[in-house]
Amino acid sequence: MQKKPITSKHLSQWIRGRVCGLHERCMPLKEIFHHLNIPFTTIQNTVVRWDQEGEEKEGRGRHPKTSKAQDQAMVEEALKNRHNSYQDIAKKIAPDVSEKTIKRRLSKRNLKKWVAQERAHLDEALAEERLKWALVHRNWTKKMWRRKAMWGDKVTIEREGGRRRKWIFRYPKEKWNKDCVEEAPRKGERKIGQMMTCFFYGQKYSCFLPVFPDSSSARGGVTAKSIIEVYDQYDFVGIWEDIKQELGEEEVFLIIDNGKTHLPFMRWLREHEITLLEIPPYSPDLNPIENIWSLIKDQLSKHYPDLHLMKGSEDVVKKTIEETITYCWELLDPKVFDTLAGSMVDRVKAIIKADGWYTKY
Repeated sequence: MQKKPITSKHLSQWIRGRVCGLHERCMPLKEIFHHLNIPFTTIQNTVVRWDQEGEEKEGRGRHPKTSKAQDQAMVEEALKNRHNSYQDIAKKIAPDVSEKTIKRRLSKRNLKKWVAQERAHLDEALAEERLKWALVHRNWTKKMWRRKAMWGDKVTIEREGGRRRKWIFRYPKEKWNKDCVEEAPRKGERKIGQMMTCFFYGQKYSCFLPVFPDSSSARGGVTAKSIIEVYDQYDFVGIWEDIKQELGEEEVFLIIDNGKTHLPFMRWLREHEITLLEIPPYSPDLNPIENIWSLIKDQLSKHYPDLHLMKGSEDVVKKTIEETITYCWELLDPKVFDTLAGSMVDRVKAIIKADGWYTKY
């Protein structure tokens, strides 16, 4: 004798769960009807309600450990003091709940702990100066930045400059196998690097040249005199005059940071009638050439992954660094320079939006 179908009002939560579980396994509704002996319309209604409401209705689980007011207070406390730990917030707002609960509540509001980004220190005066500079140049287009601006800078690339953390395939027990370990420089080894200076103007003009210590300086290190000698030997003034001749009456500017080493160099440039466009102090985000260094280090890591393990005298190591990073510079796509110059439009907008404070660049 066939059993009488179970009416909808007698469906328990467990049976409803079975109906929806079979439905999620793609079993046709008619088969569920025969399998569970439940009226077909009841199965349809149960499945429709399940699809609309989700797997569980709100409130069917256990009672939440924190109230909505406490959840909101957690958010406010986290934003008021961004250096707070989850434990600090728990003690102040909800002492009876765990740190994991605090973490889950904040996570639901899309608020998580992140490592703070590092940037050069800015204060109110510097932020105001950066904002004023950005407002003056906010109407410059990408074409104007590419035609009006030449970018220059210097950088020291160390022997470890191209070293990157490597990812490997291994089994859990192979963690300390010799072919699964990345060798690092030994502690106490002297850091050796080679300073380079560079400039670029569009895709046509660019240079990347080594800078050597000034033997006449007290400490025997690199000085502005060292940089001036390089630019003089490379006939930078002649290149500048060629660019000016191409542009006619249109203005062109050289943009470099105003670091201490650059100050006598900037005087030398002005003496040779090279027009400078000064950027505010501590504003690497206003000199796109800074992004070149990470591109060169990526190439260095790709083509010379073992450079950081090189042995030899300081002169030999420096010469090798000079040759390798010059080769990496030559590998750069010339279009990169146009892209970076054009990015000034977005950089200026970002500074204005941040009221002169930090940007992602």
